[in-house]
Amino acid sequence: MDRLRKILDRFLLAAIIFIPVLVFSQNRDTVFNVKAVSSGIKLVPETDILYKDISKKFKIIKSATTKIDTIIFEGGTVRIKDSIIVLKATKSKTVLLKIYEKQTGGKSVLALVKEFQVIKKIDPLPNLDGVGNDSAIHRIRAVDMGYLYLPSNPDPLFKTKSSYKVVSFNVQIVNNGNMDTLTTTGNRMSFKMRDAIDKMQDGNVLQFNNIRYQIESDTLIAPPFRVYLINDSITKF
Repeated sequence: MDRLRKILDRFLLAAIIFIPVLVFSQNRDTVFNVKAVSSGIKLVPETDILYKDISKKFKIIKSATTKIDTIIFEGGTVRIKDSIIVLKATKSKTVLLKIYEKQTGGKSVLALVKEFQVIKKIDPLPNLDGVGNDSAIHRIRAVDMGYLYLPSNPDPLFKTKSSYKVVSFNVQIVNNGNMDTLTTTGNRMSFKMRDAIDKMQDGNVLQFNNIRYQIESDTLIAPPFRVYLINDSITKF
């Protein structure tokens, strides 16, 4: 009698477990668990975002025995040199990176799959010694300092402290109806520029054009801007 009861108990337990699973499989779509690709390969820096049409450099971290076979970047271009790859997304929304590893025997195996979100970069707003577009700057400040900044941080507190690397720029100096265009490299106005500004009259305009700057290995052009010159008044006692 006890043996029969044990058999019935097992039968009921099996029915409780099996019947809900059977109903689920009949009334729902079949669910498959996809195993994620697991490997010792990773990218540095770790990020899930790329800016459209701007290159981003990564270092491939792997073991000494791991051999990279193929690198495929869907949605952009890739440049490879040793353990460094440079990705440039040319499509919007998302792009996909796939790295294949060559195993013993020559078989190629997918070792890393990484998806990036692609966003459009907002142009930095240039300033001269912290003075922005269509604003006024004191002549002595422009002459003594004369630094052009392209803030990488939109916070106004960082407009002269966090800047992209400026490669070169032009300044159109308008003085008494005459215009002269000067060019310099780096982010500081040349001595010739500052000397010309030192001789300018109150209310004249400095127009900055062709501002070339670098992000990673790309050279971009920032929007132009202008500032108005204020001659400094000296109070005598």
